[in-house]
Amino acid sequence: MNSTAYVAIDRCENYNQEQIFSCLKELCEKANMPDVRDRKVLVKPNILSDAKPENCITTHPEVVRAVIRILKENGASEIYVGDSPGLHNPGFCGKNCGIQDVCVQEGAIWCNFLQNPATKRINGTKTKLPMAGILDEVDMVFSVCKFKTHTLMYSTGATKNLFGLVPNLNKAVCHTKYPSKESFAKLIVGIHETIKPAFCIMDAIIGMEGAGPANGKPRPINILLASDSCYAMDTAEALIMGYNVDDIPILNEARSRHLLPQNIEYPILDARNLVIEDFDRVPISRKTRFIRSLVLPFFSTPILKRKQRREPAPQFNDKRCIRCLRCVNICPAKALELKEEADKTKHVVCDYKKCIRCYCCHEMCPVDAITVHNRENKEK
Repeated sequence: MNSTAYVAIDRCENYNQEQIFSCLKELCEKANMPDVRDRKVLVKPNILSDAKPENCITTHPEVVRAVIRILKENGASEIYVGDSPGLHNPGFCGKNCGIQDVCVQEGAIWCNFLQNPATKRINGTKTKLPMAGILDEVDMVFSVCKFKTHTLMYSTGATKNLFGLVPNLNKAVCHTKYPSKESFAKLIVGIHETIKPAFCIMDAIIGMEGAGPANGKPRPINILLASDSCYAMDTAEALIMGYNVDDIPILNEARSRHLLPQNIEYPILDARNLVIEDFDRVPISRKTRFIRSLVLPFFSTPILKRKQRREPAPQFNDKRCIRCLRCVNICPAKALELKEEADKTKHVVCDYKKCIRCYCCHEMCPVDAITVHNRENKEK
């Protein structure tokens, strides 16, 4: 753990190419970007799904372009770009979100994470996961994330962005093995400690509030961020969103493992002065941990299953549903199926006894036909 981390934040009002480059160049200097001369660097944007940039689901291509140019200017020998969305077909290349075109125009190499994955033991767990094979070929990883809420984890930032290094449906399987917020945070922090990214950048020019990371509402934030610590970056994001940092599971897990920096310096704008009071946050689920702390070590599986079923369940809007089956295909618990009625109409049906409340279905729905309502624990 570094005693001090730096999070450089500055205003950037739009996605003008030159404005982004100028702003990010200064931020990278202020946040102590490592020396990349003669190094191979993997740029890992957030491409949850190959959506158009205006949907604000992915890292904007102009931010990725600026990162590539800064790396080239600083002497990186090779620059790779890649991600694995929730449903990853063999031909995926980030075309619709604009990142593929940026790679071609800027001379970066697009990586298909489905090709030659390498199995890695995840730090702090007993889990082994297939991960992008390119990790064994590069010297550094840059997490280039998006400022967004997250229905399961409240916020998604630089640390959670690394989950995309796990290819395709292997990510969904992780939700079955790590179903609770706390256990999933343990996995995400473990992936971070396995990969140890060198630097991170956050696209917060237009972020997402509400039911993120895919079905929320675009929200102008008008800033860019850079940091030498993913945990410090995610702390700044949580503060700006108006969260109590102690409520963010990933940051709590990092704190429990003594991984959070002791001090965070803000050389330009201070995140504590940028709090958005009316930001539409995902409500925090506040349930007592007393009983779990006493008996969970002895009866973990049944108690976790019952605990998860007390979380808000996904609800399906049949009128909006287009029967694309993305939710059915992504569901790690096999709780969803498309049923045909006597009148030949078809509906997605959920077995809520199987549902583990991972909300993968909600993330993958392209038409916002799946919602998650927190019935009991509205944020005060």
